[in-house]
Amino acid sequence: MTGAEALLLLAAGAAIGAVGGLLGIGGGVIAVPVLLEVLAARGMAPAAAAPLAIGTAQAVILLSSVSAALAHHRAGGIDPALLRAWLPAVALGGLAGLALAPFLPAALSLSVFAAIALALAVSLLRGPPEGRGDAVPRGLLPPSAIGLLSAALGVGAGTLSGPVLGLLGLPLSRAVGAGAVFNLAVALPAALGFAAAGQVDGIATALLALPAMAAAPGFARLATRLPVARLRLVFALCLMAIALRVGLRLL
Repeated sequence: MTGAEALLLLAAGAAIGAVGGLLGIGGGVIAVPVLLEVLAARGMAPAAAAPLAIGTAQAVILLSSVSAALAHHRAGGIDPALLRAWLPAVALGGLAGLALAPFLPAALSLSVFAAIALALAVSLLRGPPEGRGDAVPRGLLPPSAIGLLSAALGVGAGTLSGPVLGLLGLPLSRAVGAGAVFNLAVALPAALGFAAAGQVDGIATALLALPAMAAAPGFARLATRLPVARLRLVFALCLMAIALRVGLRLL
């Protein structure tokens, strides 16, 4: 690995910790495209690079989410009612996604990834609807689908759960801490499964996870005090850029 590639991974790791702490977003939306770039530079074919990038991203999500979830817990940012209602279904969906992942063609995985990133960007730009107080969205389909897609595509569960909960009327402030826990629940079996299959790059994981773990707690504490409107805009633009870059790789 070149020095430039190492610096790129370190910078991406710091960004993962920042968005994970502030918004409960998993690092897959940042880690996967960056890893694809690094692996392509090594001459790895897309069919081999995609599962390695996803597996490494899940390991990074696991490590960074531990720091973020603990920090959100200490700051009182974890919603127990939301966890009770959604966590079991998110975890079960993650197991299903982990079983499905080896059968997904690389082009299909990247296409779905780009489409999800673009849809999330549009959702973030539009902003959340009015919240509905203490009502936690019910039903098994949304959390199960979030877990399944997260594990299969290497996208942190919190990346999907935040916008989905917002669309269902729950204020973003209540979704952030829970998103960090959802990340952890899906990433644990996913990272173990990918590691058992030899689809985790240890050096890349360390370069991404160490700055992410260092940055996540501080940004999680800030999440209880800072407005997120500007951050939503910045992240939406980043998602659009990621979706465009992944889409160009398919051409």
